[in-house]
Amino acid sequence: MTTITEAAPATGSRDATADGIQPVHRMLWHLAPAGATVSARPLSGRTVVVVADESDVADRVRALLRARGAEVADARSWTGAGNARGQVPDTIVDLTLRERFAPDARGQWRDALLRTFAVLRHCYESWSAETAAGRISYLAVTYLGGGMGYHPDDDLVQPLGGLWAGLAKTLHRELPNCAARILDVPMADTGRLPELIADELGLGGLSEIGHRDGHRWTLTPEAAGPGPATLAFDASDTLLMSGGGRGIGMALARRLAAEHGMRVVVTGRSGLPAPETWADLTPEALQERRRALWAQHRDGRPVTEIRRDIARAESTWDLVGNLLRARSDGLRIDYRSCDFTDREQVEALVTALPGLTAVIHNAGVDRPMRLPGKSDADITEVVATKVDSFLHLFQAVRGRELKTFCTVGSLTGRLGGMVGQFDYAAANECLGRLGLWAQRQVSFPVMTLAWPTWARLGLIANFEASLRYMAAMGVADGLAHWHAEMLAGTRGEVSYVGPLGQALDPVQAVSYPMAECLPGFPATYPKIFHLGVPEYFRAHERLLSVVEFDPAGTPAVGDFTIHGEPALPVGLLLENAVRGAEWIVPDHLPPQALLSVEDLSVPWALLRPGTDGRIRLRREVRGAETDGRWRVDVTFHADSADTGARMRLVFGSPDEAAGTEPLPSTARHTGEATLFTEAPVLGWRGLAVPLAAWRQEGAHQLVTEVGSCHPGDLWAVPQPPACAIPIAAIENIVRAVSERIPGLPSTPDPLTVHGISMRGPVPERTRITVDPALGVWRVTDAATGAPVAVLHRPCHSN
Repeated sequence: MTTITEAAPATGSRDATADGIQPVHRMLWHLAPAGATVSARPLSGRTVVVVADESDVADRVRALLRARGAEVADARSWTGAGNARGQVPDTIVDLTLRERFAPDARGQWRDALLRTFAVLRHCYESWSAETAAGRISYLAVTYLGGGMGYHPDDDLVQPLGGLWAGLAKTLHRELPNCAARILDVPMADTGRLPELIADELGLGGLSEIGHRDGHRWTLTPEAAGPGPATLAFDASDTLLMSGGGRGIGMALARRLAAEHGMRVVVTGRSGLPAPETWADLTPEALQERRRALWAQHRDGRPVTEIRRDIARAESTWDLVGNLLRARSDGLRIDYRSCDFTDREQVEALVTALPGLTAVIHNAGVDRPMRLPGKSDADITEVVATKVDSFLHLFQAVRGRELKTFCTVGSLTGRLGGMVGQFDYAAANECLGRLGLWAQRQVSFPVMTLAWPTWARLGLIANFEASLRYMAAMGVADGLAHWHAEMLAGTRGEVSYVGPLGQALDPVQAVSYPMAECLPGFPATYPKIFHLGVPEYFRAHERLLSVVEFDPAGTPAVGDFTIHGEPALPVGLLLENAVRGAEWIVPDHLPPQALLSVEDLSVPWALLRPGTDGRIRLRREVRGAETDGRWRVDVTFHADSADTGARMRLVFGSPDEAAGTEPLPSTARHTGEATLFTEAPVLGWRGLAVPLAAWRQEGAHQLVTEVGSCHPGDLWAVPQPPACAIPIAAIENIVRAVSERIPGLPSTPDPLTVHGISMRGPVPERTRITVDPALGVWRVTDAATGAPVAVLHRPCHSN
């Protein structure tokens, strides 16, 4: 039985400051050919509902789905006021809003979007409890030209389709096993729509797919800095901002007014008290106002109404305070009352600003709440504040010679929102699509800035919770980025992206455009690479996946042999187990690091390929908190093997992983040590895994040094993942035992390891020492002597 003590990176670590703030990276999006697809289950046996206005297109979609073997359910009874109970489908095909875009139509999106939400509410209870990965799915169709609006020839017939794109990318937050796909097509290709839908329902992979010119496309990010400053602002300029009385809007207003001397008009829905009363709005007066409102509860006034009025009072006090400070600092910041969801109010305000040269659409409302508690009124207000306000504002100024028109979006749209943000993510993604449409209507720059969370500033209701999704952006950095974009006259959509947080799930991972330029790629990509094909997922509890090692993409399989046949090295199996365990570490825990592996048992037959030359294993990962530790049991089974591999992974804080002494193993040795009767003939070629030469050091110690495995030698793929464990050291220890170095016991079958303790990153070169009498193998950094791993004597447990 062998025990390994080694170092591994923190699981889900943000590498952030104490406030979760990190530098963000500027990303642009462009069309790219869609990569290889992952097959999903066939349509036969699936229950599908088509959400649409009644039309011949919807009828043809239903007919083809039936012809492909699907059962098509009727959703009409679910979308009425009664929300009648009925059959719950496992697939939703949403034809969304097929009518042409009418920018002057009030709330053109409303009926179609609320119809979608009604169907999702009907499915919610069943879908949120679903644990089978790949059984439930949602496909939304948009009509932006087949290139998601990014191809120069896209017709952008209906940019409001962005609402469904943002919604789809957020579904997995509350419906963890729901696979979502956005299918974008030219409106002229709706004749092919039934076939395209049926084909896409049979595929997995990325969430955003477009079809145009006979090709399948997706969007991928690229890192790019802002252009040089081409615009100048001075005292002759007037900037109008929807919202802006508080938060990030006011922060930018102050910067622009201070630096350029320009006039900035911020807005809000509420009127202000008379200026002569502003001096009375002191902190003490606000506290007295809160007490007076709470006193009304004794008279039976509902708490929700009291809290609403308190929030309004606090908003008024903040706004007045901001305006007083601006006045004191000599800044030209004015306030005007305007509800931007009201077209007439917007037109009147714009008319009253003849010197208007710049516009920022910053207004937004976020009412985070899980879908069952989210009313149609909530959804309508959230979407209208972003979408209708954009349209009213753009239509009012499109005839002006502006220097810039800037829309404040969010990564909740581009990459998907948090729990409770279906509508907010939908509205923000729609802004990006509307911005692409608007740019084609005018000559002045139109930009959409998709921001991450600003550090403790803005709409975010729970800053700490937001860090589970992505690192926050510092306010000073955000203002600098925003200012630079305005001066550059940026056009199109720009995303500012930080490293992903811990709240990444398998459904998001397979649909996420994981490009190497994205921040946090080195920490996130390896777990996605090792994910396999999920079959079952329950957050923070269990993940069942099929993982496959193909010698064509895994040269290490040919580098290690059993009886002369290619086989999977033990180190790679352990690497896959560690990466698999990372998927179920709870996101509410602090960053976790792998401390030890206990009871590692690997039968040699499991590592050999099947008849097709591939090693295909079913990996099960189960986690639970016991004795104050997060522990994960991992097993591997193959259809052709009678027994499987097993191990237990123990996690703790990164500080513990950086300690100098390994954790004592809690595993218990059971049975007497015995040797297998027929020794497997193991071999290593040394091409993928470096081979070490052992030497005697002193009377009782053997020593060697070995370089680390290069990812490109282990994996023949364009982006080979980094290693979490010292694979070369582990393999050379297994090799040393199997080759019966004098004084060492021979390798058992199965190879069993009682414990592995992690102690920091894998170094470029390791030193391995062993005392054959004690059977303790120590792995250290050859350059610094820092501990890396400790393995204990191999043996076989009956």
